[in-house]
Amino acid sequence: MTHRDTDTTLMLFLATALITLSHLDAFVPDPRIATGGAIGNSLFFFLSGFGLAKSLNAAADAAAPSLATYLRKRVVRLYPAVLIVACTMLAIGMVRINGLADLVAVFAWPTPFWFVSAVMAFYLPVFYLARLRPAGIATAMALLLVPYGFFYSQLDLSTFVVEGRGNDFTWANHFKWINYFGITLLGCLVARLQLTPRFTPSSVATLLLSLLLFLVAKLTVFRFDMGHLQFVFQALLYPIVYGCFHVFASEAVLKPLRATPLFPFIALLGGLTLEIYLTQTAWIRWLEAQDTPYGHLVLLLLALVPLLVFSVLTRWLSSRMTAGASRLFQPAPA
Repeated sequence: MTHRDTDTTLMLFLATALITLSHLDAFVPDPRIATGGAIGNSLFFFLSGFGLAKSLNAAADAAAPSLATYLRKRVVRLYPAVLIVACTMLAIGMVRINGLADLVAVFAWPTPFWFVSAVMAFYLPVFYLARLRPAGIATAMALLLVPYGFFYSQLDLSTFVVEGRGNDFTWANHFKWINYFGITLLGCLVARLQLTPRFTPSSVATLLLSLLLFLVAKLTVFRFDMGHLQFVFQALLYPIVYGCFHVFASEAVLKPLRATPLFPFIALLGGLTLEIYLTQTAWIRWLEAQDTPYGHLVLLLLALVPLLVFSVLTRWLSSRMTAGASRLFQPAPA
């Protein structure tokens, strides 16, 4: 099996589950349960780079897509769902438009979704870097240490800032982009190396040890006033993602999983990763703002069941929009 046959369904599902879990701190008994967002994001960015590199290098003798074609395909995949959810957020007052700048910020860039603004910024350099030889991609990853080190030195490391949140364009908030771009390039590198996921004792050990070190870092860095070591959180994401690739994209794990009735549900959620991410930004944030006197189990159901329904609806509507736009811009027959 070559990298072209790699099944990333389970990795996409894990990314979706972890990102969703990280947003549920208001709906679980202990907010510490709602964790794993950085790992989920890293899996998604890795898979984005992996898929883009596979697509751009699909056939050595085939003509490479033009930059315009490449970007148009990415925009058509992302923006119908973005527009649907952004319009919903506007309708219920979660975002406001007071002028042209706000209109652009909500519907074009950066949008209310930090992931969209990040991935759109990554698409252009990835178009060129993903087609380099592995050594070139590795060099680009190494060069990222220069801006990483510079901006890291400018941060207030007394608080947890390396995974900043929000939509304001500040380095404390968007510093994580540098790291996630590196993880995107890691996905490109793995694809260019044509690595086959292998479920081996060493790959399992790499994943488990990295996860253990990540947990230990979370429990100790700020407890012992070592905020200057926050880079450790992001550095450990690389072996975690690499270990996940070898474990959860391996046929040793996927083959028996496909034979279970659980796999179609896993495939459904994995295929809805984008829509679930967008929808939960609106739905879970809106639900958090409501004064609901229910227990945690009911709150979880209120958060998750409508989220799945809204995500399926968003996918259906966005596919209709895409099909309609394709017919609209299709050249007339001669």
